[in-house]
Amino acid sequence: MVITILLFLISVGFAFSVDLNTLIDQALKNSPYILEKKIDLRIGKISVEKSKRKRFGQINLYGSFNRYENSRILYPMSAPVNIHSIVGAENQTIAGISYIVPIFTGFKIKRDIAISKISREIKEIDLSLSEQMVIFNIRTLYLKILSLEKQLYSAKAYKTSLLKLKDNIQESVKLGRKPEIDLLKVQYRLEDIEYKLKKIKNSIKTLKSALKTFIGDQRIDLSNLKDVKPTKKIILDRDFYLNKIKNLKKIKKIDLFKEVSRQKMFTVKGDYLPEIYFKASTQRNMGNSQYKDLWQIGIFVNYSLFDFGVRKNRYIQSKLDVRKKKIQKKKAEFELIKNIDEAINRIRTYQAKIKASEKKLKYARSVEQAEKAKYEEGVSDLYNYLYAKAERFSALAEYYDAVYNREIAISYLMYLLEEQRYEQNN
Repeated sequence: MVITILLFLISVGFAFSVDLNTLIDQALKNSPYILEKKIDLRIGKISVEKSKRKRFGQINLYGSFNRYENSRILYPMSAPVNIHSIVGAENQTIAGISYIVPIFTGFKIKRDIAISKISREIKEIDLSLSEQMVIFNIRTLYLKILSLEKQLYSAKAYKTSLLKLKDNIQESVKLGRKPEIDLLKVQYRLEDIEYKLKKIKNSIKTLKSALKTFIGDQRIDLSNLKDVKPTKKIILDRDFYLNKIKNLKKIKKIDLFKEVSRQKMFTVKGDYLPEIYFKASTQRNMGNSQYKDLWQIGIFVNYSLFDFGVRKNRYIQSKLDVRKKKIQKKKAEFELIKNIDEAINRIRTYQAKIKASEKKLKYARSVEQAEKAKYEEGVSDLYNYLYAKAERFSALAEYYDAVYNREIAISYLMYLLEEQRYEQNN
């Protein structure tokens, strides 16, 4: 029985034109969730270069124009002073260029480079996790659609069976073999299955719309989806998966954030050290059609003597942030353990449901055949036959639901372990 149904599911898939891997390939190129993270990564790489280039200082152009109430000295005097060489002007223009380069900044530039490199690594992890998220969501939506399409197929078959039964009853009513109330009973069932058909179709439309969003293409044709092969083997050893937690990128990301906080703490320590810069400049002072070129080279030191506890509180804040990241890591590990346990138990539940649904479907077929024979012989009411037919449809829907939900549960487990790949055919 199981082999027959699985062969049916696989054989039907060959008629479909779009498969899961094709959609995932397209999503990895076009999904807005992934494209956004790729841009973030590019920004992170540029930030690293920006931090490195701070070491080279900066070149500035500057200038000014001033009009005074009377003539002012055009440029500074230098010894020996010659009264006749003093030049003044009411309108004075200054134009110049300067170069300032840091010699020592209390290791702030070094820390800034380290932080930007860590931030870039975090963005790389974010991109990878986003790809995992997109693949998981596409696979989940894809499997839900397949499940509903199988339920739609069986519901249509159920409706066809009811219509055929209705025609037979109409003939029997005309011949006086069956009461007219039996037609109303069948019509009631037909109305119910029409509602279920519309409900399933609307659910499929909703899921396909969501699938298009994750793929990043609202025009893609999802009218024919290729079936997937059920996963044959899956490890359900809890300890096997728990040993992988410490190597997950989700955990590494928290460690990197902790390192950022630690680097910021060292940066605050650098605030207690002086800053030393080298500066060179040249300028031209102009006025009354005369000018003077001036230049200077120097080193200047900046040291914050007292800031009323600002640096101290920043340091305490950064230390607390490091401690907070340690707690966040432990919290994330506990959350992962809970989710892994949930995923494993969900897989086991659906595996048990598959076995139960197989037996239920087998019994439902036998009961339907028996009730059909009893009704045709006139020893049983039509309600019993219709109820048995509905139960067989319900059992088949439960089977499809369990098969595809097992695949979704497996996909969720792989997503938690960051091993979400393409179609699982193991």
